[in-house]
Amino acid sequence: MAAEVLTRLLPIQEDHLRLLRNRAFVLMWSGQTVSTFGDAFFNLAVMWVVWTETQSTLQTAIIQAIWHLPDMLFAPIAGVLADRWDRKSIMVWTNVAAAAVVGAVAIVMGLSGTLPMVIAFVAIFKLNSLTTFHSPARTSIMPAVVGRDLLVAASGLFSAARDAASSLGNVLAGLLIAVIGSVWALVTDTLSFLFVAVCVAVAPLPRTTDPRPDRKSPMSVGVIVRDTRGGWETMSSNPLIHRLVWFGVLVNLASFLGPLWPALIQERLGGGAVSYGVVMAAGIAGGSLGGVFSGRIERAFGAGRVTVFGWGIGGVCILGIAASTWLFVTIALEAILAFALAAGTVAGNAIMVVSVSDEYRGRVMGLFRSLSITTIPAAALLAGWLADIVGVVPLYVFGGVYMICVAVPAWASSHVRNARVTSPNVTLHGSQRDI
Repeated sequence: MAAEVLTRLLPIQEDHLRLLRNRAFVLMWSGQTVSTFGDAFFNLAVMWVVWTETQSTLQTAIIQAIWHLPDMLFAPIAGVLADRWDRKSIMVWTNVAAAAVVGAVAIVMGLSGTLPMVIAFVAIFKLNSLTTFHSPARTSIMPAVVGRDLLVAASGLFSAARDAASSLGNVLAGLLIAVIGSVWALVTDTLSFLFVAVCVAVAPLPRTTDPRPDRKSPMSVGVIVRDTRGGWETMSSNPLIHRLVWFGVLVNLASFLGPLWPALIQERLGGGAVSYGVVMAAGIAGGSLGGVFSGRIERAFGAGRVTVFGWGIGGVCILGIAASTWLFVTIALEAILAFALAAGTVAGNAIMVVSVSDEYRGRVMGLFRSLSITTIPAAALLAGWLADIVGVVPLYVFGGVYMICVAVPAWASSHVRNARVTSPNVTLHGSQRDI
């Protein structure tokens, strides 16, 4: 049995080679990787400047809150636009606008030698608002770019590259800021956005062909409300999508554990910054591998099973992390946790994408993005307050049990458990869609 499983999992190169022969995918993937690398420079530069100028954790906490706010407010509208407007144009112009925002911040810092808090907060809000509008357009266009059979593998490569680029970007951004200052970190991010815009502009991407006669009618509040309602009705009428959305919202409640890592390292392992860095690096490595292997795992077991097992394995690993007093064990469990969650997230998102018609895909993904993010700020604030009272270990125990409790009813749902994106045991030859 074990040999059969390994045989089904190991030959992963063919899907990836097919994707790398797809010019449109390579351009989008390269652009997004460079963008993530550049974002690390912006994020680190702004956080560092705000901290050094204010010495206030409240100010940095406000930055984190502002980071999530655009998704909560604008993701449904972004989904409407992704279904009504040409998705390629949305991706190009959101990156051009993002370059303008970051470039303006770099100019302000270069001329004044400082970054006023109001400008920092406004820039972060604008930049993440543009990202909010870019995301549904990119997600919605991917099935037409790579085809259904390669969608999970493509999403996995995006996920793996994002983790690797973010990790490398943070290291180099710290060195750049220390050597020549924060302004050049912002210039780097500006150039990365322009690079993405060029990549998308030259990529042979399919144009949006919305069959609705009112597609080009002027946007208004009434149009946005009507289209959003259509997305909601589409989501609610599909049992699989409806369940996945709400299970996803529930799973995201467990994101409160992320900010508690430093306290857990110190309280449970007696470690410091070095231990914390090693554990985070293990998580990045595990998540990257989960992304790379996600396509083959999904084809072997089905996207629904991979998604639910990701949650269940994640819960077990969290319980193990809560119990562990050995750094090596914690590192191993964090790597497994990140691998399982990454593979499950890629598979779950792919189910969402292929289960919704192109006409409604942007709206459904926008609504999902908005709903899934709403629980994160409140959960993080509540967990931070409780951790000061009861400590972090009980919260990790609760988080592990909670994840398992979400996975059990998800597994009991046949719609979720049996969902597939690709056909099992398929040997693929040639390129399904070379654009």
